[in-house]
Amino acid sequence: LLVDALDAAGDPAAATEQLYASAELSRRDIQLYRSLAERLAKAKQPREAERAYQTIVEMLPQESESHALLAEIRQTQKRWTDAAAHWRRVADIRALEPTGLLKLAEAEIQLENWSAAREALQRLEEKSWPSRFGDVRSQARDLYRRVAEKERS
Repeated sequence: LLVDALDAAGDPAAATEQLYASAELSRRDIQLYRSLAERLAKAKQPREAERAYQTIVEMLPQESESHALLAEIRQTQKRWTDAAAHWRRVADIRALEPTGLLKLAEAEIQLENWSAAREALQRLEEKSWPSRFGDVRSQARDLYRRVAEKERS
């Protein structure tokens, strides 16, 4: 609320300082680092923004949530190699969930790394996924089709 109030008062520098202070107090709140990074990028401070993005994973290095968040951010930045590395980590940490492998395959397709995309998809097909994850096999088939189409073009 204080950050919002400082923004409303037209003091973005003070709002940024408050985000830094909040992040120091709530080190495991990775959304604070995302907000801080976005604010720093908007303020044309790319080095500081990148540092805040990196801190997302540094605060929770063994948690899939931090890697998934940074992977999503890297995708929006079109940094597919970095996104793939983080999705690979998500897939390792969350071995009992298909999301990391699906997202990894998508990133590898963006990189036109066909063998790595197929490897992720093959890992998906080797397991039987609970129904709560939806039709994983259908999603994998769709991604296989994308690989085949892109390879032909």
